[in-house]
Amino acid sequence: MKTYFYIASSINGCIADKDGNTPWSDEDNASFMAFCGKIGAVVMGRKTYEEYLTLPSSDWPNPEHTTVILTSRPSLPPNGFKIILTPDGPQGAVSVMSKLGKKEIVVAGGNQTWTSFMKEGLVDEIFLDIEPLALGNGKALFQGADFNIQLEFLSSKPLSPQTLQLHYLVKK
Repeated sequence: MKTYFYIASSINGCIADKDGNTPWSDEDNASFMAFCGKIGAVVMGRKTYEEYLTLPSSDWPNPEHTTVILTSRPSLPPNGFKIILTPDGPQGAVSVMSKLGKKEIVVAGGNQTWTSFMKEGLVDEIFLDIEPLALGNGKALFQGADFNIQLEFLSSKPLSPQTLQLHYLVKK
């Protein structure tokens, strides 16, 4: 299973402001949605899922495919799309997607989910969209993690005159 991270971040590595707001550009959102549609398999944590419940359904990143939600809660509010809940962490999400015949997945967040995938060595590539702002009290990309992962730079491309996408391979 090939696993991609797709992350939007401020220049100082924050994935949201202190209140959880994500002031990212339309270009970042369009790129993210296109990538999720191409891969067709998305994993996210419960908090990210609950954040998506507050957005219009047109912002759902995986409307035609199943999305796996990492959660220890036995049920979550439905959103009208196909979701599977798993309490079994990253390995459980990978197993569910594998049973669905998926060969690739996008991990869409948040920081607890990204941290757990990194700690378990389940990440192959990272797409990091850098937005032109700094969030002084924002939420960090990784949460309380003790790991040291080496990356290989693959490419960069502008998503707009202000937003840059970086693409890395995770060295294993």
